[in-house]
Amino acid sequence: MNRILYILGIAMSILTLASCNDNIPQPDEKLKGNTVIVYMGAENSLQKFSYYDLQEMQMGMQDIPENCQVVVYRDAELKPSIFLLNRKGKTTWKEYKSDMDSADPAIMENILKDIVKGFPSEKYSLVLWSHGTGWIDETRNSRAIIVDNENNSTSNKGNWIEISELSNVLASLPHMEYILFDACYMQSVEVASQIYRHASYIIGSPTEIPGDGAPYHLIMEALCKANPQDIIEGYSSGYRNGNGVLLSAVSCADFPEFCAETAKYIPSAFSKNNMPKTPGIQIYAPAYGNTYNTQNAMPVPYDMRSAMHRALSQDDFAAWEMAWKKTILYPTWANSWDTVYSPGTHGNFHCTMQDENLYGGISMNIPDVKYDSKGWNRQFQDTEWYETTSWEQTGW
Repeated sequence: MNRILYILGIAMSILTLASCNDNIPQPDEKLKGNTVIVYMGAENSLQKFSYYDLQEMQMGMQDIPENCQVVVYRDAELKPSIFLLNRKGKTTWKEYKSDMDSADPAIMENILKDIVKGFPSEKYSLVLWSHGTGWIDETRNSRAIIVDNENNSTSNKGNWIEISELSNVLASLPHMEYILFDACYMQSVEVASQIYRHASYIIGSPTEIPGDGAPYHLIMEALCKANPQDIIEGYSSGYRNGNGVLLSAVSCADFPEFCAETAKYIPSAFSKNNMPKTPGIQIYAPAYGNTYNTQNAMPVPYDMRSAMHRALSQDDFAAWEMAWKKTILYPTWANSWDTVYSPGTHGNFHCTMQDENLYGGISMNIPDVKYDSKGWNRQFQDTEWYETTSWEQTGW
């Protein structure tokens, strides 16, 4: 679905932003409600989409409660700016005098702390908007989330924030009602295990997200009310006439119990000497290591529920599934979804639903000897998920 023509019908108000004003009076007391912070890392190929999404947010502001405000940090082809959106309209709160690397964790932390200080509130929620690849990090020639090319271009070559760095940033902020990843591949158990302590819910997709991203004009009220089910249903409703999106919410309060239940089965089900056969398990990126279907960007994200069904006995799967149902909420599925990988080269197994009855809404990594040369198996050992779910007992 392409909302660009629809958005272009709206006045291009973002092009006539108010002049810089760092002296806007600060509120005397906390907002008795929710402040939604949107961190747009758009100094990359997603620049134009950040324009449209900001306009969509403005379109949806009439639907938000009185006790809510939305604060947007946007870094794209211009110098970064921070905007305040509420039912009264849009105000430019700050325009930075020079460009910044929005994928630098220290800069990200300072920006978010400034927003929290400038907009005191009883509750906060966070939307992270950019490219994403999940749990893998930049130090091993991989990536994670938010790329900044530092030259105001549309290039995707630049710095990325690793998930461990993101966790450290989040630890310095108030607890979030939710963290919504409007980015590809971020709903994985490896990501959730690193950041679940910092929010009540984690909302995201186990696979690719279209460039249009969230239909913000349809979900502003849900974002402000911090209702994960309504956020997911509203997000999905924007894609009814074309390829859909896959989304779910992680209940962070239930995630430790989910880890403990999963840890009961990992050592035997994924022993290096007796691994389950992976062909036929739902995947969200093309299979790695096949000369026809090779993709070198990252380890293959497998649908966790589909993988556990393959690896466990019927009784063990039924016990594990109870924990999954309690923790992974509101999984929405589609018959197909957009992909950057050409179906002519890679097939379409990774971008079509193979079995909706086993769709789980969250991905997991399955180690493979083919990953050794990339360092991904070694990197997997550094994840909190590996440690808390007994992967060290598998031999991987």
